[in-house]
Amino acid sequence: MSEDVPAVEPATATRRRGRLVWLIVGVVLVAVVGAVVWVGVRGWLAKGELEAAAATAEKLQADIVAGDTAAAGDGADKLVGHTHQAAALTGDPVWALAEIVPVVGPNLSAVRVLSTQLDAAASGAIRPLTGLAQSVFAESFRPVDGRIDVEPLVAARPAAHSARAVLTDAAAAVDAIDDDGLIGPVAAAKTSLATALGQAAGLSATLDDALVIAPVMLGADGPRNYLVLFQNNAELRTAGGIPGAFALVHAEDGLLQLVKQASTADFSANDGPALPAPAAMAAVFGDGMSSHIQDVTMTPDFTVSASLASAMWERRFGGTVDGVIAVDPVALSYLLGATGPVTLADGSKLTKENAVKSLLVDVYTRFPEGAAQDAFFAESAAAAFTAITGGAADPKALVSALTRAGEENRVSLWSSDESVQSVLAGTTLAGLDAAQKELGPEAYGVYLNDATGAKMDPYLDVAMAVGAVPRDDGRSDVTVTVTLTSTAAADAATSYPGVVAGTGFYGVAPGLIATNVTVFAPAGAFDAGVERDGDRVEYAPAVVDDRAVSSLGVTLAPGEKTELAFHYTSAEKGQSEPTLLHTPLMKNITVGSL
Repeated sequence: MSEDVPAVEPATATRRRGRLVWLIVGVVLVAVVGAVVWVGVRGWLAKGELEAAAATAEKLQADIVAGDTAAAGDGADKLVGHTHQAAALTGDPVWALAEIVPVVGPNLSAVRVLSTQLDAAASGAIRPLTGLAQSVFAESFRPVDGRIDVEPLVAARPAAHSARAVLTDAAAAVDAIDDDGLIGPVAAAKTSLATALGQAAGLSATLDDALVIAPVMLGADGPRNYLVLFQNNAELRTAGGIPGAFALVHAEDGLLQLVKQASTADFSANDGPALPAPAAMAAVFGDGMSSHIQDVTMTPDFTVSASLASAMWERRFGGTVDGVIAVDPVALSYLLGATGPVTLADGSKLTKENAVKSLLVDVYTRFPEGAAQDAFFAESAAAAFTAITGGAADPKALVSALTRAGEENRVSLWSSDESVQSVLAGTTLAGLDAAQKELGPEAYGVYLNDATGAKMDPYLDVAMAVGAVPRDDGRSDVTVTVTLTSTAAADAATSYPGVVAGTGFYGVAPGLIATNVTVFAPAGAFDAGVERDGDRVEYAPAVVDDRAVSSLGVTLAPGEKTELAFHYTSAEKGQSEPTLLHTPLMKNITVGSL
């Protein structure tokens, strides 16, 4: 038997196979090197496009602020060109394949998402919104003879709503990028773009909401009547000051008309409640807000204030009130900065510099009689209304003034139209109660109400601070301090007019300042007592909507100072960064940290 002997492979075959292996390896290496070069070059080009986009965006913002809508339009087109190119450079199949490579891949993926979302924001939001700036905020939008053209507002709604959705989605997509494994420059780019898109989404939401409610409030869908409450910060109320003057404004197809004015003298508390106040709020602030129109703004809930005020107006003058607007003299001074000074019948001028002092201090010296004071308030309000609606105001400056006043809670709005009110409810314009809730679960509210029954609050200095100390159980001990100082002259009782110093009618001696201080804690926080000048004192505790409420009344003689400390335990573990909002005062204050 013969045994099979394996054939010996020829040397040429072995060499051929070796060359094939090296050929394959070479091809793979070339492909890898090519891919690396391809991705590297495109990444470098994309970097250049993104840098150019950043520079273009900066100039675009400057052009919009400057009102150069033509340049802004060109800038928006250039921005889209750069972002579109960056997205294309990072969106090809080779780049996608490289994203699976360990370490490098997550960074390439992040760059692609950043480029894609920036392009979506530029093309789907920034360019359309820049176009809106040309139509909505152009000079043609200026009121003419009291009428605002509502058509551009209505026409802008779809683009604004779409831009809001695009920016919201883009912000969410960038936020969703996993931070793990990102190198420094990519991580920094993610953080920067996430912040920018978040801010842009917020601004677009504000614009979208404004374009929903503005045409309705201006009477585009039918006539509307608005009751305007002019608050007097010289006699504090939670929302700012007592409503001392009133006006009814009629809006129809963009035309705004001041149709009636009134004062507190036109209303009588003897008529009884026009509408019952919510029991919880009445328990804290008293039931006088139901029958005294001067007290409707004692509550931080502006829906309550507006409902009570409109019911009192309708009972006294008839008709229907479709909305209520509250504004104070500080907000009026901001608006006068946009319109310029207004001239009154006696030749005097009301300006942004003197409006607050003229309306809250000087008026009581110039006009000793109440009727003359009411006439001055009415004339000032009418003059300002004419200036604003007559086209004297620069549109951009007017929007800026209203925005500032809203941020300081000096303007509040309520509408009987549910579609409008549902939008207002999520803004600072809905009143202090809504603003406190919007600030989050660690927001505290400090509300001041005058108990003097006079106009002494220009001589009340107020300071506030808030802080938290973590406890062993994870919760925090929260302290809110309110420091009150009377700067009234020692002889205020005799040297100030009676309407200012008081007459003692409400049980407070002339020249003293009596103030009720009320603190609303966030939902779930626990009341831990009140101190005055370091000593525990009795106070009035209450609960409103699961919120602990503490109230304390203080009376100060000229030159006297006192510090109140309201103590709480946080509702949840980890809550150690409390915030504070407060009654708008004659002078803006900065809340301190404890």
